[in-house]
Amino acid sequence: MNVDFSGADLSATEVWFDANSGRLCLRSGDYQGGILLSELPNEDFESATAIIRFSIGQSGSVIVCHHHDGAETWLPVDLWLPGGLKVKARPQECS
Repeated sequence: MNVDFSGADLSATEVWFDANSGRLCLRSGDYQGGILLSELPNEDFESATAIIRFSIGQSGSVIVCHHHDGAETWLPVDLWLPGGLKVKARPQECS
């Protein structure tokens, strides 16, 4: 079976951080995946302070990282698609 699923189809409905694996996880309908936060370059974050919580923004198209100093880093949900994160690791399923 062929499946054509793109970032335009992905709209996050739930986000959570799995402390055991270090993965930031999201759910979109039946799709669930996680990316290692440690694999995102530090330069991609708006602040060097700790992230204190995550939320869904822009009608599910971004995950917002809320930093201790009040800054926000927005991560597009297409990072969670296979090939979306341009590092060696791939999105993995979260529990």
